[in-house]
Amino acid sequence: MLVGQMTPAAHTRLGVVWKCLAVCLLVNACTTVDGGAVELSWKLRPASGSTNIFVDCDSQIVGTNPVTRVRLDWQVGETTGFASWQCTDYHGVTGFDLPVGTASLSVKPECATGAATTNTYTAPAPEQRAVIVGNTISLGAVELIVEIGTDSSSVNRCTEQPCICQ
Repeated sequence: MLVGQMTPAAHTRLGVVWKCLAVCLLVNACTTVDGGAVELSWKLRPASGSTNIFVDCDSQIVGTNPVTRVRLDWQVGETTGFASWQCTDYHGVTGFDLPVGTASLSVKPECATGAATTNTYTAPAPEQRAVIVGNTISLGAVELIVEIGTDSSSVNRCTEQPCICQ
């Protein structure tokens, strides 16, 4: 046998390895698609006259704590569900988890301690969209207006009014 040639037994073993690898890739690459998905991006905008158009998930303003997650809630008929992502991802996509039908979709910020108090942010009104198996609904860019407690003079007002994730 020449150097670099494989024996028939080695050739057979290599063929089995390749077949196993191909089967593993095919099995793991398949995803069951039973419903629709939702995709969105988000930005946080200060509620008051701050000089910044947008703020980070951690505004680093005294009296506020970071927005840790952004949550998407959905309701299709009697079925409800949600997905949430790290706020600093600024983008999220669900699995194909939403059942077929007309979905009511809403977005809200979350704090490390749980849901943000409703008087500390303004979210877009819930949207209704048709869910179709295998399709992705795009909500586009969503602005969440958050109360960070400063005005154009940078005076902290979190003692006068509730601030996000206070």
